[in-house]
Amino acid sequence: MYSKVKDFLTDDDFINYVLGVVPQSASKWEAYFKEHPDELADAEEAKTVLMAPTDVACDFTMAESKELKDRIVSSIKDFSGIL
Repeated sequence: MYSKVKDFLTDDDFINYVLGVVPQSASKWEAYFKEHPDELADAEEAKTVLMAPTDVACDFTMAESKELKDRIVSSIKDFSGIL
């Protein structure tokens, strides 16, 4: 179960859902939030961070931010090869 914004920001499946890389995962996440409505606020905040310009402040260190960005870019590249 997710409890923090950072948990969503480090979940590849959630990242791909927010970025629209895997449109089929939308129904999975909608069902998840119906079962866990208390986590929706954290998920919305995580979406805001993912969709925000790169200079938005969050509680990641520089190394964590770079690692997360690299994972996101890698995930997108991996899925573009499949599509």
